Amino acid sequence: MNRRQCLASIAGGASILVSGCLSDPGAEGGQVQTFEMDESPDGSVTEASDERISDVAPIQEALRIASSGTGTASITVSEREFDTVAQALSELPWYETDPTDTSPPRLSGNYIRFKNTPYVVVLIPFCTDSWLIDAQSERGEYGWGGCIGR
Repeated sequence: MNRRQCLASIAGGASILVSGCLSDPGAEGGQVQTFEMDESPDGSVTEASDERISDVAPIQEALRIASSGTGTASITVSEREFDTVAQALSELPWYETDPTDTSPPRLSGNYIRFKNTPYVVVLIPFCTDSWLIDAQSERGEYGWGGCIGR
């Protein structure tokens, strides 16, 4: 193998290795954020007792805290918990706000009803200082996209 072929093989292998590490939302955990809201205009509200989320502790804890009077909650999750919460929320309907809608403001997110009150629940990954890992998530499915600092 000549020098050019060897360098091309190494560069190709390195790019495959690095590309697999570049996008890893939740690599350092994140936050489940919950906000009391009005009903989703499109009716996509999931009950907190739904089997897809009933045993996901961070979601249930955030809903309990938000329902205790503040109307909001922010629960920190580990990397392992992040993946579990992301999977669970990804299975629920996502409501995306319409920027031209002039009705009362609503947030994009997963609308979940807990104790007869609707909440918007989103999952946001923590940003990372690593130049190899991009912890930002894409908008939709379970969060607003991007990442937040600790």
